[in-house]
Amino acid sequence: MASNLSLCNDMSTPSSWPLPPSSIRYLVPKPMIDLLHVDILSSGLYPLAFGYYEEAFGHKLIREQHDDHLMMFCIQGKGQIKTSNWQGELLPNQMVFIPKGTPHEYQADLHKPWSIYWIHLSGHLFEHYMDIIGNKQEQLIVTLSKPELIEMEFKQLMETRLQGYHINSFICAAAIMKKILSLVASQHPGSVNTANKDFNKQKFDLYLKEHVCDVLSLDDMAKFVGLSKYYFAKKFQLVTGISPVKYFLEMKIRYACLQLDSSQASIKDVAKHLGYEDPYYFSRLFKNIMGLSPKQYRLSKHGH
Repeated sequence: MASNLSLCNDMSTPSSWPLPPSSIRYLVPKPMIDLLHVDILSSGLYPLAFGYYEEAFGHKLIREQHDDHLMMFCIQGKGQIKTSNWQGELLPNQMVFIPKGTPHEYQADLHKPWSIYWIHLSGHLFEHYMDIIGNKQEQLIVTLSKPELIEMEFKQLMETRLQGYHINSFICAAAIMKKILSLVASQHPGSVNTANKDFNKQKFDLYLKEHVCDVLSLDDMAKFVGLSKYYFAKKFQLVTGISPVKYFLEMKIRYACLQLDSSQASIKDVAKHLGYEDPYYFSRLFKNIMGLSPKQYRLSKHGH
């Protein structure tokens, strides 16, 4: 949505598409955004701007810098969307989620222009909702099984703009946004399948052993097993009783013990071999797990 409107730096600029009488473009005032950012009821997820474009003929945008999250819900017509990782059509009963920092472009179809609800938003909970929904950079669109429920909530969101510039009305808008995302998560088949999908722990253990000398993030592990990191971490904790990151760390420490027991390699070399450039950091991790420093371990009876 890019325009010649002068707005705060907290958000990407909405489009300057000429607004017909049947459409809505509403910008949250900067002082209210500042309050929403710190209020405990809204800081996790809050609106920066929202609206509704009906049969948006000629609506198009190229945004190189994207400073906030954007979601759009199509109720009729269609449009085309493109990012560096993905491109496709947004059709009726579908939502698209474009995360902060994702350059993108989109336009309403020339023959059947879309009618869309849209929200620019901010807050750390957005990423958590994307994990629950199972949304990925390679596939930004979600097809809804009960779009009428989502549309009802969007209509409620539009109504909040009529309540005046009171913090309570904007907190209400933030709560409606959370409900919209919760409804999307409950309707999207991918999120249910992701939650129920199991992983082969034996295969996962082999993967970790093959990469014991590498640095693996939670994202790397989740990608290997084919789950969103939110559900992978939750399921792994349920199965093993510890987090996958700590599980991998304990495997590294066991490998370090083996090296300290069976070789004359220096502690610095053992640390570096396991992917730790800072031997002091490695020693702290080792002591947190073993209760002894690597040097104490090597000198103890456990090391002989």
